[in-house]
Amino acid sequence: MNGEVVYLYAYDVAYEADLAAVKKLVGAAEGFRLGHTKDAPRNFPFYRSLILQTEDMHLDGPRGPVTLSTTIKLFSVGAISVNVRMPVSWQRITDLVAYRDLRFQDNTTLDERIREIVERLFQTVKPQLDTPVAALEQPEVYTVFCLGTPMTPATAAAGAGESMGDWLLRNQREVAALFDGETDATRLSDPEVQDTIKYKYSYYDYDLAVLDWDMALLVDTPEGCLEILYILEAANLQLEELKVYDAKLDAVLDQAYDDVEAVARLHAFGQRQRVLANLRELRMDLTKVADELSNITKFIGDWYLARIYMGCAARFHLPEWEDIVSQKLRTLDSLYMMLQQDGMNRAMLLLEMAIVGLFVIDLVIIVVLGAK
Repeated sequence: MNGEVVYLYAYDVAYEADLAAVKKLVGAAEGFRLGHTKDAPRNFPFYRSLILQTEDMHLDGPRGPVTLSTTIKLFSVGAISVNVRMPVSWQRITDLVAYRDLRFQDNTTLDERIREIVERLFQTVKPQLDTPVAALEQPEVYTVFCLGTPMTPATAAAGAGESMGDWLLRNQREVAALFDGETDATRLSDPEVQDTIKYKYSYYDYDLAVLDWDMALLVDTPEGCLEILYILEAANLQLEELKVYDAKLDAVLDQAYDDVEAVARLHAFGQRQRVLANLRELRMDLTKVADELSNITKFIGDWYLARIYMGCAARFHLPEWEDIVSQKLRTLDSLYMMLQQDGMNRAMLLLEMAIVGLFVIDLVIIVVLGAK
């Protein structure tokens, strides 16, 4: 049987990216558009990115020569997503375990080759990036196995053939073994199997999506798989950005604590104003990025895609990551407000001291002139 494995890579490269300027710079680029095979609003909103096509790679894979098709998407939140597609043949589902971490005959890995591609692109578009990273960090990687559905829409309508729900029930142990990286499915316990495949979704009798924390299995038509891949790519990108900004907020807060302590002295007025300006700029930048990040995964009206995304969010622990980032933003905000309030209190104290000084001077003048 034939299928396809898709590797999704998410890289953070900057605070923001000017997509219009990048398109002029690289030339051969186009905006991403998504079709629909299921019922959805006519004006369905989705986050638009810039697509950059690259040449196919022909390499010797673990089971012979393979051809990899690579598509790169650049997002305005300063992130790059790489979509690598490779056709595969399999007899048993556990045969696909060999493609979890792809290594070629020349002892290089797919991760290394994708990093080289992204590094070249990063250096090209770097002038159009706002606050680019000093060096590329490890990406967030997600693997998706796309298998052709054995049940056609016609056979489903006629009530013939095995539904995908029954197919999963019959193959659930092998699917769990694929997700866990086990070649022997009989070794897994029943609780492990059920926990691994608990995030499963189906719209028609002939489609199926099973989600795990680092990979997914899709059984659908090519068009149906494309829609789910978009959701998985967006969720994977969001996870990468949340992790990156969590780390950035840690560094910002550490520096903010030191700055607040340093300007606590009364004579540090000029330094206090500098720290206030820095905190204000950081707060605005990070809040803007957090808002842009939430816009990536707005699926208003398409309830099936929204359910898929909510499954990804639960599996990736995105709500927990969002809470952590939001809490640190609130902490940064409170430091800014505290320092601003402290500056106002100091200014009021100086004003009151000046008023008292003027009052004393006035009394002195009155006493001196009265004595004369």
